[in-house]
Amino acid sequence: MRASVRAFTTVFRRELATVARTPGYVVLGVGALAVFAGITVIGGGGATGVVPAVVDLLLPVEVIVPLIAAVLGYRALLADTVSGELAVIRTYPVGTTAYVLGVVLARAVALVALVGVPLALVGGYVWLTASPDTGIYATHPGVDSPALYVRFVAFVLVFGSAYLAIAAAISSLTSGRRSALALAALVVLGGVLGGDLAVLRSLSVEGAAATLSGAVASTPNGAFRGLVLEHVVSVAFAADSGFVDTGRALFALVGWTLGGLAVAIASIAYGRRIDATFERLRRRLPS
Repeated sequence: MRASVRAFTTVFRRELATVARTPGYVVLGVGALAVFAGITVIGGGGATGVVPAVVDLLLPVEVIVPLIAAVLGYRALLADTVSGELAVIRTYPVGTTAYVLGVVLARAVALVALVGVPLALVGGYVWLTASPDTGIYATHPGVDSPALYVRFVAFVLVFGSAYLAIAAAISSLTSGRRSALALAALVVLGGVLGGDLAVLRSLSVEGAAATLSGAVASTPNGAFRGLVLEHVVSVAFAADSGFVDTGRALFALVGWTLGGLAVAIASIAYGRRIDATFERLRRRLPS
């Protein structure tokens, strides 16, 4: 156990250093801050309160956060494979699970810095500039408090982690930078549009009311949106919206995250063996 923890720590620190040496990520974080702050200021949500600011940010976050997660993750494991560093790492007592978790969790820390910090700064601005008159949101005790914004940021980070794990899985499965980038872009596009298509599909069939909650929670975007509407926005009203099953939505986000990690670990552990097996079979077949 100690050896595994030591190996994980070593990989984690190495990956953090790699991220810190990449100036493009700093530009990405500054860009995210500019977009989030600009939307809040131009939309006027910040001057009204936390809930209006969250409403203004919800749609942009659904697009920007998956993109940032994809950028962080699509080469996370591929780079070591292509450069040959993974072969060197295998000569040391570093298990596959420790290696993958060290890389992905280091990238998750970067995700917190690139997304969580800009959102926290925007939240501070909202808290300092919000008008004291938020009567339309006064139907729920404690509404429009900073706690709601903290809840929103927590949902954002869980949402981003799901996409980061998926991007890491893609990174472990692909053999080239272009293919990894193309697949990551397709996943982001599918996630952004997939939730809405699932909702439209559920509304077009019989028993739509019974299937809508499941359709909303079936994709990371749908689950994230449902959680925000249910536990941040709908507290402005007297009753819960019932828009999404909270347990199912959280299970979906955690499931996408763990599933991505499992695929990445399995691919790193067995991918080369599978490739070698197929190569041996190909050579045995008559030409």
